[in-house]
Amino acid sequence: MNNNSYYQADTFRVTFAANALPAETDANWLSDQKEAFVEIFAGFPADPQNFSETDLDSLIYGQVDDVEYDPVATTVTLTGRDMTAAFIDTKTSVQYQNLTSSQIATKLAEAHGLTASGPATKTPAGTFYAYDHVSMTDERSEWDLLTYLAENEGFLCYIRGTTLHFEPRPTEQGDPYVIRWAVDENGLPSANVQDLNLSRSMTVAKGVTVVARSYNTKQKQGFTAYYPSKGKTTQPGQASPSSNRQVYTIRRGGLTQEAVTQLAQKTHREITQHEMKLWARLPADNILTQTAMVRLEGTGTKFDQDYYVDSITRSMSVDHGYSMTVSAKNHNPESVPAL
Repeated sequence: MNNNSYYQADTFRVTFAANALPAETDANWLSDQKEAFVEIFAGFPADPQNFSETDLDSLIYGQVDDVEYDPVATTVTLTGRDMTAAFIDTKTSVQYQNLTSSQIATKLAEAHGLTASGPATKTPAGTFYAYDHVSMTDERSEWDLLTYLAENEGFLCYIRGTTLHFEPRPTEQGDPYVIRWAVDENGLPSANVQDLNLSRSMTVAKGVTVVARSYNTKQKQGFTAYYPSKGKTTQPGQASPSSNRQVYTIRRGGLTQEAVTQLAQKTHREITQHEMKLWARLPADNILTQTAMVRLEGTGTKFDQDYYVDSITRSMSVDHGYSMTVSAKNHNPESVPAL
């Protein structure tokens, strides 16, 4: 099971022993289905020999995309995605321009039997389409529409269980999930992970400048913002002569000066988060989620810092038990220049 970052569907893969399936849901029954759903539970019940679903956590609920039957190995494998798939697979040309983003999210969620979570927004969606010159007849997936609206609102859009979360990015992080590395007096390492790999992009480490440009037809004026600020003596879109910074230019129609500045900052954050990367394999738990921060301690290097979770892959089997791998990324705090 793979929990991805925001805006993407989580995925699962479950393999059953065909001869151990109940008669009412055996390989023949599964091979005849046009639609099926899977919910995966995991946890640490007080009595491993006597427990129910209420003693476990629901990790994913979603629809099956493929059924694979292996008569030689006598296994049935189900693969699929969480309920994000319902929005990805549904195309629409209806833009709901007179509704707000939160009203659209609620309407689409209810159409798929889900609930929506998040505050009410105020701006009609048609305002965003006018700024970006979006064609009102273009067909797109419902998920593309939701993520487009979320981006314009500065929101996150993701599904957990049967709830569509359409809400602002969290401004405060809870306690970080700590990965500890230590070396004793004899030079022997120890850690609370089984494997650990770290990397740093030297290209991003040199620095990144993002230039955002927009022409607003209503105001009949063009706007430019660059982040980080280079001062009044530097032309927009150009780094200082002594700098080895990479310059990224992005254009978006119909924005105000404030919106262009926010776009430059947002794009800069997304690019620089690829500077420091962490990958670890460790015994699984149900504590770590996509919204948690991972903190690395004890290596005595610049890699000791906080990371945003990119993906979590959990695996459970008779041979290997319950394990997980986590991929995370962030910029190095020392690489971000003061404004």
